[in-house]
Amino acid sequence: MELYPPVLTHLEEVTADPTVPLNQDLLGKFDGQVTEHLASAERNALLNQLSELLPNLQQDPSPVTALIELLVRPANYTFSDILGINPPVDFSAGLSAPHSAINLVTLILLHKASLQRSDAGIVAGKPNVVSSLVRLWLSTADIAVAQKAHDVLLGLLTADERIQQPETVAHENLREPYHHGLMWRRLFKDKDIYGSMFSMCDLATAGQPEQLSKNQKSAAQARLLDMLVRLDCESIRNSQIPEVEQRYGIQRGGILDFAATAMVDRDDVLMHMLLVDFYAELLPPGHSEVKTSEISAPTPHSSSSLDFLIDRGLHSRSLSYYLEPNRHSSMDVTYLYSRSANYLSVYASLYPIHFLDTASATADATLRRLSDVFFGMSAATWAHAQVPTHDLHVLASLPRPTLFPRPTPAPPLFDIPVTPANADAYNVLATVFRGPPPDASQDVHPGASNTPGLESSSARALYFLYLEQRPDMWVHIVKAAETVAIKDVAIAAIGLIDAVITANWSLLSESISSPKTEMPTEHQLSERCHTHQRLPLSGALAMLTSPSLETVLPFLFRPPRLFSNLVGGGKGDVESAAYLVAAAKYATAKRLRDRVNELVEETGQFSDVVSALNRRLAVGIMGGTGEVGGRVGTLEL
Repeated sequence: MELYPPVLTHLEEVTADPTVPLNQDLLGKFDGQVTEHLASAERNALLNQLSELLPNLQQDPSPVTALIELLVRPANYTFSDILGINPPVDFSAGLSAPHSAINLVTLILLHKASLQRSDAGIVAGKPNVVSSLVRLWLSTADIAVAQKAHDVLLGLLTADERIQQPETVAHENLREPYHHGLMWRRLFKDKDIYGSMFSMCDLATAGQPEQLSKNQKSAAQARLLDMLVRLDCESIRNSQIPEVEQRYGIQRGGILDFAATAMVDRDDVLMHMLLVDFYAELLPPGHSEVKTSEISAPTPHSSSSLDFLIDRGLHSRSLSYYLEPNRHSSMDVTYLYSRSANYLSVYASLYPIHFLDTASATADATLRRLSDVFFGMSAATWAHAQVPTHDLHVLASLPRPTLFPRPTPAPPLFDIPVTPANADAYNVLATVFRGPPPDASQDVHPGASNTPGLESSSARALYFLYLEQRPDMWVHIVKAAETVAIKDVAIAAIGLIDAVITANWSLLSESISSPKTEMPTEHQLSERCHTHQRLPLSGALAMLTSPSLETVLPFLFRPPRLFSNLVGGGKGDVESAAYLVAAAKYATAKRLRDRVNELVEETGQFSDVVSALNRRLAVGIMGGTGEVGGRVGTLEL
């Protein structure tokens, strides 16, 4: 290697005199392609020289750490190769060093062990290394080092996942037909290491000798929460070492109980916000990055995570900051209302049957809260985008069967306007009317667990009921879609058109209606919409019927508006907005063409619509015109 001798010589010079500037041009030429083909002896010589240089370096160590990372990056350079370096790498000393650069280099080397389960086992056999890794992860003030330590620890656990025993070994009386590897046992069964995670995050000892300060412990708490949400196994849920857990007030459960119920000072509002976010992150099925098999599969009814939160009283408390704000201090509500709303949104969307459970008052309380927020909201509030986005997020997350009109509480969906134009309002309507993803579970009925399609049938019914109340809906939506000067509103309006065109809809049942949700039958829906005919079954067919036929279709047939003569300039910005809006409109026209094509194949009708759309699509996004000087649409606010 031609570069190897001068690079090694330069590193020796800097090692001898740390004030000598690093030759970044020379080191920069030593790229991945070069290091890929280094001989083992040359690679180890460079690594040894760099390791010797780092502790005394008196300048930015980034070029050195980058070079080390390049040297160990090749896939054929394994953790065994690193262990073969002479003199041996002292991982524990590197992780405990007071220099962030040394910490990072050690972590880069240690990360190689996360690529093979056998190598993770070697690290687990070095308790001093694992202990130093945990301490560095939780205590360092360097954010980059903390993140790298997190990645290394998680990588080691991932490499050392549970392995299923043969089926012949498992039987009914065997509590765990799975076993942890060495890394899991080292972290959760070694009293000193397991206890250190509690000790470093326990506020009761903040500021004591050999303990972190309160601020440092808060940072450690945040890092522990971030790690636990990526694990989903009995090692964090169940007691591992009762002596350790009871020392910190945990009488049942393990480190998850400590982190979720006892660790955080809820008077610290910022940490309380983080804690509620942690609860929300626990809820989604598959939130773990480490996949183990002993946790029961989640369902729309519940999951092990939701059961844990309910059992510990954390579920109701997390909801209360949104549903019952008067129970809490104004400061708590100021900071936790949005977090609580997010928790509710995640919960309602993931566990619709549990949310709709007649034994729970959560659904009614949520609808009352939303009605209080949206009822009577002034047009000026919507016009100037001063809308409660967190409440809109909750509304968009609710099971659609809860959104039908009812005497009390009033249905909040029908308080969402189409004028004045508001992007957030349009996005909520689009979410509701689009229906569920085609492959999503449709089962949200608390009393009819085998009845499919309630989400998709509710989406269709809600669209027609909303349109019945606002027959001029599409006039306002098209007007907003042509208001290129307000790009976000225009794109959201087109998104609403697109949502209806591509909606996943189905018919309502003629026999099943739920008092809990006020869902109508198909016949009742037709009556409420004042028609004796069956309403369109698909969104594309709905677009081909009045009132969208007279408004939306002409809009999609028209080429986009172009303009360049604006007072005060700004041509480039506006043209960019115009193109984005035109591209969204073009994509929506294309999707309508595809859906109507399907109708042509099914019914033999609407071929003229397909032909017209094909002519429009043939001239491209901007309509194939170079005209300038058009108008910028404006809304009457």
